[in-house]
Amino acid sequence: MILFLLGVIAVMFVFQCFLGFWQVKDFNKHYGQMRSEGKVAIGRSKGLIRTGVILLMNVDNNHYIHQVRKMQGVTVFARIKPFDSLNGNHLLKPDADTVKKMDRFTRKAFEDAQHVYRVVQAGGEVPKPKSPLEKLFSITKKKKGEVSNS
Repeated sequence: MILFLLGVIAVMFVFQCFLGFWQVKDFNKHYGQMRSEGKVAIGRSKGLIRTGVILLMNVDNNHYIHQVRKMQGVTVFARIKPFDSLNGNHLLKPDADTVKKMDRFTRKAFEDAQHVYRVVQAGGEVPKPKSPLEKLFSITKKKKGEVSNS
């Protein structure tokens, strides 16, 4: 019984890896298409239990958005779809009403895209966010390294 259960878990893990690969392949296809047309600003809003969002935006040299694609979902079944409500907006100074109409996850991804775009345009590099395990280990390191004042 235990071997059967381990086998089912292994099959599910392999299936999830395959679907994750399929999702990344879809993202890379859309990114490649948009990149061939010019600059692409990417913003993301991560979610472990809640929905995650990735925005891909074609931006011209004057910072105007020409095309937006959005991936939103909780599972590996999420796919990239057109998201036309931002087309024609200025990336750094968008129409306030358009931003208000976005759900909070899309708004967070848009704000992330603005931040990343500003950093890259200034010649900087965006730091890689810590994984949940890295965050956990950094908390435990801080606790071990703290000096008591007694």
